[in-house]
Amino acid sequence: MSVWPVAIAVFLCVAFGGYLLARSSTRFWGRYQETFTEQARFNLTDMFMFMDAGTLFRLNAVALAVIPALILLVTGNPLLAGVALLLITVLPKKTYRWLRQRRIDKIQQQLPDGLMMVAGSMRAGLGFAPALESLARDVEPPLAQEFALVLREQRMGVKMEEALTHFNDRVPVPDVTLFVSAVNISREVGGNLADSMASLGETLRRRLIMEGKVKSLTAQGRLQGIVMALMPVGIITFLSFAYPGTMHAMYHTPLGWAVIAVAAVMEYLGYCMCRKITSIDI
Repeated sequence: MSVWPVAIAVFLCVAFGGYLLARSSTRFWGRYQETFTEQARFNLTDMFMFMDAGTLFRLNAVALAVIPALILLVTGNPLLAGVALLLITVLPKKTYRWLRQRRIDKIQQQLPDGLMMVAGSMRAGLGFAPALESLARDVEPPLAQEFALVLREQRMGVKMEEALTHFNDRVPVPDVTLFVSAVNISREVGGNLADSMASLGETLRRRLIMEGKVKSLTAQGRLQGIVMALMPVGIITFLSFAYPGTMHAMYHTPLGWAVIAVAAVMEYLGYCMCRKITSIDI
């Protein structure tokens, strides 16, 4: 019996499987590129950071290919390479979230002084919109950027109430909600808006002072959570370099992988519990 028909059939099956795999990989990579660039463009534009999303995607692609390969080459451990690949995949979203939260915190710190400036300008005879123009011109970003965008929307025909609502949508924190509500109520039912802005600014300043005191009192608890979360990682790293033969089974057997997975889940839950205990809302 000739083996050529069998060989040809195997070759065709392998070629067809490779074609399907290459086609699926190309589609997946295309969707990943589109999603990555769209999220990067949206998140960075929302934070007034105008960067080339294509360049960021190329840097991410290089990191996805090079860093896991280097880890696999140095350690010979596919588990560590897979973990590095997962972390690099998740890192951009976490970075956007961290940058956005830092921007929001900066706006919260600037808002009380900004409201006091608006109140002073209105008491000097300016209207609400000119007072916002003065604020956008004199204060530093990111608060100046947000109010400049509010004024730009108003010049394009958007009502002031809607522009302020958009500002609250971009910065969804209680301080901005109070500011927008105070402005809308004052414009609807009347009243001294300058006094309302001054009173709100003083209230927000006292709230920031209280939050600072609470963070100072809970700093030790947060640091303990970080130290306790990093301690097992440091011990495992030390043992891996000091006793590689003993730790070999943990990295190269299914039971070791299961132990690492359980430990990682417990580490995450313990860190979240520490953060929950030390997080106090005011």
